[in-house]
Amino acid sequence: MKILYKLVFGVLLLSLNVAFGQGEGVNWYFGSNAGLDFNTSPPTALTNGALETNEGVATISSQSGQLLFYSDGRFVWDRNHQITPNGSGLTGDSSSTQSAIIVPKPNDPTIYYIFTVVNEAGSQGLRYSEFDLTLNGGTGDVTTMKNIPLWTPTCEKITAVQHANGNDFWVLSHEWQSNTFLVFEVTDAGVNETAITQSIGSDHSGGSAQTIGYMKASSDGSKLALAQWSTDSFVELLDFDDATGIISNPIKIENVFYNGPQSGAYGIEFSPNTELLYVSDLNFGSGTGSAVHQFDITSGNQTDIINSDVILYQGNDIVGAIQLAIDEKLYLANTGVTFLDVIDNPNEIGTGANYLNREVDLLGRQSRFGLPTFIQSFFVGSIQFENVCLGDETVFTLNTTEENITAISWDFGDSTTSNLMDPTHTYAATGTYVVTVLITVDGEVRETTRDITIYEVPTASAVSDYLLCDDISNNQIETFDLSTKIDEALGGQSDVLYDAAFYTSLENAENDENRLPLTFDNTTNNQEIFVRVFNLAQANCHDVTSFTLIVNPLPVANMVDDLDICDDQTNDGFEVINMNQFDSIVLQNQLAENFEITYHLSQEDADDDIGALPVNFQTIDNPQPIFVRIEAAGNATCFDTTDFQISITPAIIANEVDGLFECSFLDDPNSATFNLASQNDEILAGLTGTYAITYHLSPQNAMMNVDPVSSTFTNTTNPQQIYVRIEDTTNVTCFDVVDFAVTAIATPVIEENETLYLCTDGIVVLSAGVVADFYNWSNGESTESIIVDTPGTYTVEVGNSYTVLGEQKNCSNTKTFTVIESGPATGIDVTITDWTRFENTIAVVVQGLGDYEYSLDGITYTDANFFDDLLAGEYTMYVRDKNDCGIVTQPVYLLNYPRFFTPNTDGFNDNWQIIASESDATLEIHVFDRYGKRLITLNPLSKGWDGNYNGRRMPSGDYWFRVERPMIGTIYTGHFTLKR
Repeated sequence: MKILYKLVFGVLLLSLNVAFGQGEGVNWYFGSNAGLDFNTSPPTALTNGALETNEGVATISSQSGQLLFYSDGRFVWDRNHQITPNGSGLTGDSSSTQSAIIVPKPNDPTIYYIFTVVNEAGSQGLRYSEFDLTLNGGTGDVTTMKNIPLWTPTCEKITAVQHANGNDFWVLSHEWQSNTFLVFEVTDAGVNETAITQSIGSDHSGGSAQTIGYMKASSDGSKLALAQWSTDSFVELLDFDDATGIISNPIKIENVFYNGPQSGAYGIEFSPNTELLYVSDLNFGSGTGSAVHQFDITSGNQTDIINSDVILYQGNDIVGAIQLAIDEKLYLANTGVTFLDVIDNPNEIGTGANYLNREVDLLGRQSRFGLPTFIQSFFVGSIQFENVCLGDETVFTLNTTEENITAISWDFGDSTTSNLMDPTHTYAATGTYVVTVLITVDGEVRETTRDITIYEVPTASAVSDYLLCDDISNNQIETFDLSTKIDEALGGQSDVLYDAAFYTSLENAENDENRLPLTFDNTTNNQEIFVRVFNLAQANCHDVTSFTLIVNPLPVANMVDDLDICDDQTNDGFEVINMNQFDSIVLQNQLAENFEITYHLSQEDADDDIGALPVNFQTIDNPQPIFVRIEAAGNATCFDTTDFQISITPAIIANEVDGLFECSFLDDPNSATFNLASQNDEILAGLTGTYAITYHLSPQNAMMNVDPVSSTFTNTTNPQQIYVRIEDTTNVTCFDVVDFAVTAIATPVIEENETLYLCTDGIVVLSAGVVADFYNWSNGESTESIIVDTPGTYTVEVGNSYTVLGEQKNCSNTKTFTVIESGPATGIDVTITDWTRFENTIAVVVQGLGDYEYSLDGITYTDANFFDDLLAGEYTMYVRDKNDCGIVTQPVYLLNYPRFFTPNTDGFNDNWQIIASESDATLEIHVFDRYGKRLITLNPLSKGWDGNYNGRRMPSGDYWFRVERPMIGTIYTGHFTLKR
């Protein structure tokens, strides 16, 4: 990359001295009264600008960085921010993308040309006016050469770059509705009004919105780029020959930007090394926002350039113009906010470029779409420095991309020099110094100078914490007037030279970011605030201290109830009171660590915070008035008061009493129920007043008046001590405690009542069953046991005798005996069901005094008097008295008959006979043939019929029988089979 400079012939030098690195581009004014001063690094926000422009603006400064004048294309303001006498009526427009650019007349330090471009391809087109710094008392004014027409119609685009000869300048624009570039030359003779026209690249045509968009030359003069906004938006990149003004090699970048009538590419800028192109991309179509693109243009190939696109920012902020500054960073207009965005490392590809959104604070001034348009050559070769505060090590750098520097010499203006490329120097005193640097490039000696001012660093004095009392909301948020702390922070230093600003973090204070308004509502309690005391002439010269915003909770002195306490045994009417016991009542839900509580003898003392009482206070009056003061800790102005009184009641002295004795429960010799209230009269004897009496199981419970027991009390240990609390009903703090024992004396424990059975003509013994002092039977006997022979009810009182408190006390228990007569059954009635194989039954009904049970085998007895599923045969019915008073028996017979017989003398079924007939000798058994002829009458005790009749064997067949049973008056009939 080559850099061209202005040549100055020196009489004493053998080679050429070349001035470079002008300060013409260090002062920027733009937007809504916004500005930046690049004489410092980082730049300092300027708030003294007078212009209000939506887009285009141009500013120009001297080589040493002093503001000369600026224009929005319509008006011209001098260095004092006043519109010059002839500085109105220029034909540019503040709504034109690049409404103006200022170009110096070569080799004439007093003449400048203001080129203006109207908006939307208006008829005024491209014009220029002459500005003479010698007019208007030396602050400059527009001459009679005003609004000289150059071309119409044109797009809203203009840029300028230094000629390759190092003396002249090229001014470039673009015709509307064509692809023609307009190139004008500015020389020692002035503006050559005859344009060099060149038709190349894309047409710029369409609707008026498509005139919008920036044009920029690269700082080395080798490239051009221009943007067309709105429908079918594109960016075009071209080569430029700064020796001939010839434009060549157009490359169109398209189909990567927002597309629509209110969207598209807008801002344009090259990186300092001219290898990267940056484009801002506005979107007012389907949503408001923007994007910032980075393209690598080193390939010179359309496809590669488009494919290299990296979006560094995309969001809701509206990013407009992009402008290179002398610090080789890119600054971006962030529309509608009080910040600029920054690309910190614009020579780095991709995210390494470090896009910083809302990075530069404009101190309340608002950015719009545009930034100043400069001769791009201003930003190649300049002296840069950092740290201009006294005592700082100031760092100097030469802002140049020149690679062939063979020698360098620095003069810091205080007789100190250096031959280093990037030297550092610490100035010994404040003041303004002229820094000169000479470099040798290819045998040429080139020189530039720049003023540097070293500023005093103020001292940030200690600032006391700022305390306020919270309001009734108690939300710990209050409004603080931070201006009241400025004098403290300055500590006697001049408020003409120095000022103070406030921040919520040390980082913000050090970087002068996010200043707080002087009327500030804290966001948290005990919030640390940092104070930056700074030099008004150079805000970076500063010192930082801090203090704390403390919102003391609004104290509430909650009401304390009047206190009535009981006097001690002296009954003198005075007591020592621990005042701390009232703190929690005064505080309630307030945090103790936030407040201080004191007690006083008068309201005046409480209000004035004097005469605080000791923690252990001896009363001096009865009743004793007390006044309470609660104040925020460390803030005596934040307090509240209340009052109460302490009354002392004479002490109660109750009477001691004897214990209580009661007979124990019948089932527990160690427990009894006592009437504790029976002691009350004796306890209160001699006392006057109204008292509440409660009973407790421990002295602690009685003292604390907790867990009382009922006056009807059953002891749990034997003996057991009872503690009685006697309390004055008019003063619960006045009480006494006495105690007595309750003792359960044993009542004999006897077995349950008994029922005994007396057999007829027998006797039975009745026994109390326990050893005792006495026995009283209902029949008059007094022994432990008696003998009775008569049924009935008998009772016995069993008791012990005790001597209690000098008197005899008997504790007795009673047992009841019931004697019931019993005996054997006196009558048995048996009912049977037989004549079946297996379903025969016996039922028995008995008469007698006893309680009976039944058995058929004399072994197993049952309460049931019915037996079923019995076989035919002989049985004995047993009836037994359950009370062991005897057993009665009776035989029972169940009959049946065989269904066939086989009289073949084989020993099996040879005879037919009624089963169990031998059990009833009264049976009459008759056998008949089928015709009813009686064949035989059988003896019940015989073997039965052998199947013969009159010595003749009867044939096989069915035969009939008839059995008469006189014993029970029953007749049975049936038939059986004879088988041969």
